[in-house]
Amino acid sequence: MSASSLGLFFIVVFITCVTPGAGVLYTLKNAINYGKNNAFLSPTGNAIGVLFMSILAASGLGAVIHESSVMFYGLQLCGCLLLFWFGWKSWTAPVISLSSSIKSFNPKELKQERIHILTSAALLQVTNPMCIVFLLSLFPQFIDPKGSYVQQVSLMIAMFVITCWFVHIAYSYSAAAAADRWMTKSFSFWLNKISAFLFWLISVSILVKMF
Repeated sequence: MSASSLGLFFIVVFITCVTPGAGVLYTLKNAINYGKNNAFLSPTGNAIGVLFMSILAASGLGAVIHESSVMFYGLQLCGCLLLFWFGWKSWTAPVISLSSSIKSFNPKELKQERIHILTSAALLQVTNPMCIVFLLSLFPQFIDPKGSYVQQVSLMIAMFVITCWFVHIAYSYSAAAAADRWMTKSFSFWLNKISAFLFWLISVSILVKMF
């Protein structure tokens, strides 16, 4: 793989990662609600999910899912249900101020919340079939057939995952830092409602594309 191809691949990946979507929305909401001490959780979960999907696509299993309409639409439906559930959790979430949100959890509860955020962020990426479609259409464009397939794909996966993590980290800590200054109960209320609406909107848009 040439340096120019690698640079172009990075640009495509960066634009993809920085474009707001369900993963970014989930990252921002958790950063605001749980503060800077936990702002790394959603980005890490997203990166884990992207890593899994990248390996799946590169190994050829992604092509099987893409070619099987039952598996593909089943995965899409799971993603829709997960987004709808995120929306419901946001809609029914208690109104809090940032200063009290972390303190309201005891150590055991906070540990459970952290595990939940991490796994939910990863699951959000794993149940996104468009991630596999994107990777299956992206990887072949930059692979040199004369070079080592494993080395080239490994490098692209590493770039994709690391870029995803850093972009989400930037989003997350920026949101957490801003929340320290203006997070109020009124803001928390509207954040929960707007987040729920956006999650539901994304879920419905996926359903519309399915049918």
